[in-house]
Amino acid sequence: MKRAIIVASFGTLDDDERARTIDLIVSELIEALPDVKILSALTSNFIRRKLIGRGLVVRSIDECLIKLRAESIDEITILPTHLTPGEEFEQKIMPFATEGVKVLTPLFTTDCSTAFDRRALDVVLECYRPSADETLVLIGHGSPHRHNPVYENLQRLEEQIHIGVIEPTDRPNFDDVLRRLREVGAKKLLLAPLLLTGGAHVVNDIFGADEGSWLSRLKAAGFDVRACVDGLGSFAAFRRLYLEKYLSV
Repeated sequence: MKRAIIVASFGTLDDDERARTIDLIVSELIEALPDVKILSALTSNFIRRKLIGRGLVVRSIDECLIKLRAESIDEITILPTHLTPGEEFEQKIMPFATEGVKVLTPLFTTDCSTAFDRRALDVVLECYRPSADETLVLIGHGSPHRHNPVYENLQRLEEQIHIGVIEPTDRPNFDDVLRRLREVGAKKLLLAPLLLTGGAHVVNDIFGADEGSWLSRLKAAGFDVRACVDGLGSFAAFRRLYLEKYLSV
């Protein structure tokens, strides 16, 4: 039986960041699974058009499926690099779950109740490694249209971390995180992205120099903040989770 994996990612316009995150996930899967054909697809139409305009070969999930079926691939699995089952996953990946195509869930499930959720969160902590006197603050994406409960559920797994989201209409927002930090008496923070790639959101919304970034607002609130700008995909331990996800089903 011929098998294939479509690694589906939102994407990033930053070539260097893509090379050290998404592209490394794909290349490491190719190395670990030599008998499986592996293709990469981007779900963001905007990013895909921009990259194609630069002369890069970038496929959608549809285009990957057409290519694989033309090669008579019997078993196709879509492996999303999206961290949570939010709108992007539900609207642009789940519709492909048809006969002959298996869609795996993102690394974190909605209720964060599985052993794999705990394992993935432990890997996040292993990657960022706050010192003994630092409180870890993780910033995810959130959703502009509907609440994504994953971030709050992750926080319940580990009371020592504090999770916020970039989207101003979603929660936990800045005020939620600030309240939690003051309740526990935090003074020194390690601020890091709960995102796969360290693209524009990381550079601008989390660590930007303007007064509206999370870094600026936390400093203005009186905290001593150490910044880690690396997206999770830049850590080998986190990239290995995608292989574990595929092999666990």
